[in-house]
Amino acid sequence: MSLMFMITAATAAPIPAGVHIFITVLGIAAVCYGGRWAFDIRGAIGATLARRRAAMEVKAQQTGNLGLTQSDGVGPSFFRFLGIVITAGGLVMLGLSAIEATT
Repeated sequence: MSLMFMITAATAAPIPAGVHIFITVLGIAAVCYGGRWAFDIRGAIGATLARRRAAMEVKAQQTGNLGLTQSDGVGPSFFRFLGIVITAGGLVMLGLSAIEATT
């Protein structure tokens, strides 16, 4: 019985305001950054793939391994899915921050 009280008392502790602000800012950043990939705003996926290809070419030249320049199967659908996951996580963080701030 006392264990249940300890668990309930531990979860009812107030969260400092700095934590709310941090979670809110992190949630907003996740929604914005993930939304860029999820909805391909201003060609975000194409730019990311171009940067990835350029980095792989530089690494291939430095190491002398030309096999690195082969396509690795990461395409636009992967980044779109990753953007959806990041955006959903940001929305969850914003919701939890709003719920916790109002209680």
